[in-house]
Amino acid sequence: MKRKGPGRATRQILSGSELTPPRETIGGHSTDGQPVSFAFKYLVALAVLVIATALVWAVWGMPAASAVLLALAAGLIASWLVL
Repeated sequence: MKRKGPGRATRQILSGSELTPPRETIGGHSTDGQPVSFAFKYLVALAVLVIATALVWAVWGMPAASAVLLALAAGLIASWLVL
């Protein structure tokens, strides 16, 4: 059996100083100096609208909550374009 040349079997091993971190993390914190990304702020705003809709529905009923639901629906549709 013939051995393969050293060029084919070697793997490149990078040290920690040669690796670059990802631009954005899952928690919304970017690594380029900004504390929170725009996408994370947008999703938090949509979550606030969901909570506001539930509170308005619980207090005043569905007719009053429909206005907040309209804003939530517009925000979800706009997220396709924004994000």
